[in-house]
Amino acid sequence: MSSLQNQTMSPPSPDTSQLPPALQQAYRDALYRVDAAQGAVAQTLRVGERNDWLGQQLGRQSIQAACYLTACNPWGQILEPAENAARMRALRQALDSEGWQYLDGCGQDPLGHWPAEDSVLIWGMDADTAMQWGRHWQQNAVLWSDADARPRLLWLR
Repeated sequence: MSSLQNQTMSPPSPDTSQLPPALQQAYRDALYRVDAAQGAVAQTLRVGERNDWLGQQLGRQSIQAACYLTACNPWGQILEPAENAARMRALRQALDSEGWQYLDGCGQDPLGHWPAEDSVLIWGMDADTAMQWGRHWQQNAVLWSDADARPRLLWLR
């Protein structure tokens, strides 16, 4: 196999994507909502924007990182609501069995062209682990932040 073929078969770096530009922009424009702890106001994370609440929460974590992940609509193919619900139950069970702490959330298209996606914000997940989980759940990207509390997309395709 030639080296060119090897290059085209390797996964993209987390900073680049092979997805169409309009789809990449939709991920950048999405609203990543988090149901904060009981009694607290729900939060909205946005790509590239510092979030003070996230910064405070990360400051309390032993590993100052977080991943926003869904199991819905694998590789961007819209599934029936019952299928997405089953996938999210399986994701939460997997997180629980491995001891991850997380908050529930919902990814939303501000224009309403894409259905809202049940999601979770997982505490303490480094970028490499976040990408592994994202690939396992067949996602195009995951939203991830380190201590700077400025979420960014890690592209998986």
